[in-house]
Amino acid sequence: MNKKLLAALLAVSCAGAVALTACNGDTQGSSSSAESSLESSAESSAEESSQAASEPSEAPQTLTVEQAEQLVRDSLPIDFEGLTISLNDDSRSWNGRTYYHFLLDNDQVTLETSVMVDQENGQVFTYYPDGSAYAPEDDPFCKAYGKEISWAGTYVSESGVTLSLEPIDSGSFEFTFTSENGSLEQQLAQANGVQAESTSIEGATVRFSQENGVITVTTEGPLPGTISVDGTYSPAE
Repeated sequence: MNKKLLAALLAVSCAGAVALTACNGDTQGSSSSAESSLESSAESSAEESSQAASEPSEAPQTLTVEQAEQLVRDSLPIDFEGLTISLNDDSRSWNGRTYYHFLLDNDQVTLETSVMVDQENGQVFTYYPDGSAYAPEDDPFCKAYGKEISWAGTYVSESGVTLSLEPIDSGSFEFTFTSENGSLEQQLAQANGVQAESTSIEGATVRFSQENGVITVTTEGPLPGTISVDGTYSPAE
């Protein structure tokens, strides 16, 4: 009787040990599987990050010279008949941006008005030697181009220099500067709308620009004598 009871107890004990071992095996297998899954996921993420880092970022698009020139024609509210657009600089830096810089020419004169086109965003504006810039619709040259402009009369600068204009025809006039320091007599200038230019003085260029009845004069190169004519001229009273 005692031997049977002992045998039964041993059987129960063995069954419990077997069950516990199986349970522990399942737990270890589950833990190992989870660790493997995490490692695989981490490796995959690292590979994706490395691939993304190795791919170069897309460079900004740059306009071609031809595209920029077409933007000039499309943006300036003028008739380009008789005008020539020529590239002056294909990498002009201004205010931290890079531009195409175009000059406007006709048969007689290179205009004071030039045009800048942003190489990335295509922004167009007119530009002048004194650093001033205008949106095309606000530019004084564009507003007056093709209209009849009078190059006649007498004007006086702030420094007291007198400018006398005598028209020859619709595209030219004679001008004379007089002051206490001397005079510059009867030189010829070619006009194009609100702008005019004279190269009749050897080694020098005199440019005129008209806006709201006021004439601005700028020069390049030495003028004869001691007279200085650069400045803004208002109609004489």
